[in-house]
Amino acid sequence: MNPSVVLLPNWIGDLLLALSIVMRLPEERRAATTLLVPKQMSGLVRLLCDLPQIPFDRNDRETRMRTIASVRAGRFETIYLLPYSFSSALFSFRTAIPIRRGLDRELRGFLLTEPLPGSLRDKSCHITVEYARILDTPVASPESWDGVRIESDQNHAGSIVYCPGAAYGPAKKWRHFPELARLQAHERIIVLGTAADGDAAREIEKVAPGLVLDLTGRTSLPEAASIMAGARAVVSNDSGLMHLAGFIGAPVVGIFGSTSSVWTSPLGWRSVVLNAAEPCSPCFERTCRYGHYLCLETITASAVLDDLQRLVADA
Repeated sequence: MNPSVVLLPNWIGDLLLALSIVMRLPEERRAATTLLVPKQMSGLVRLLCDLPQIPFDRNDRETRMRTIASVRAGRFETIYLLPYSFSSALFSFRTAIPIRRGLDRELRGFLLTEPLPGSLRDKSCHITVEYARILDTPVASPESWDGVRIESDQNHAGSIVYCPGAAYGPAKKWRHFPELARLQAHERIIVLGTAADGDAAREIEKVAPGLVLDLTGRTSLPEAASIMAGARAVVSNDSGLMHLAGFIGAPVVGIFGSTSSVWTSPLGWRSVVLNAAEPCSPCFERTCRYGHYLCLETITASAVLDDLQRLVADA
């Protein structure tokens, strides 16, 4: 089998969904596959996957040339481009890898030797279908993913994890986590996210004093994964942490606003999603053009709790 390298996406969620397809390649292909991983994600990917990797670093000309040299040293026959940016195709062209396969979008088709129709980016089906087509491997349903088991953080075992952030914008941020915490006043709750999610965590703490542990901005991605691995369940906006929970097989309730649960639902048979069937949804906007955010506002805390309780009971 000729050696190949797979360029993974930059966003955490997209990266994990793509990685689930790479990890289900036939064994002969997996053995000949190397991952080209965004440098900031290297530690997380190393925790979740045993495939060899090359850090993808291109912050300046020096790091770009170093990354290109590392890829050239691998003497790969094929590079699979899962991002569809022009810059990723230009990078692949500069590596001189003979076969360059990816979507013909962003006017980059002339840089690819195996350009695929841009229409493969189809938001009416799960994004893993797109990744499977690029990788030229059979499609596997996201629900069939069994999860990658990792060592759990026993200091927080049995907690309920809330992930109230979403880097994309307010159209993905459900505002009723405090109300959910009030309904779960008997539970130990951990709030995960970046430092930017600290205000949301403090609002949750106010309604359940002494029961909420705010770890926003205090954990690495591998540490967050370890905490979620020992949790009873995770409640999350559509975000990278939601996809991380699904990837490791944690029970997860995913809350969707402006984005599509059809396109990017979390992996695994222990995941459920909530979204509201508003006429304007999904719009994929960062902010609501109408200012009402009904796609999120009509999802009640009691509805989330009902799904959460069923999920935990079935786990």
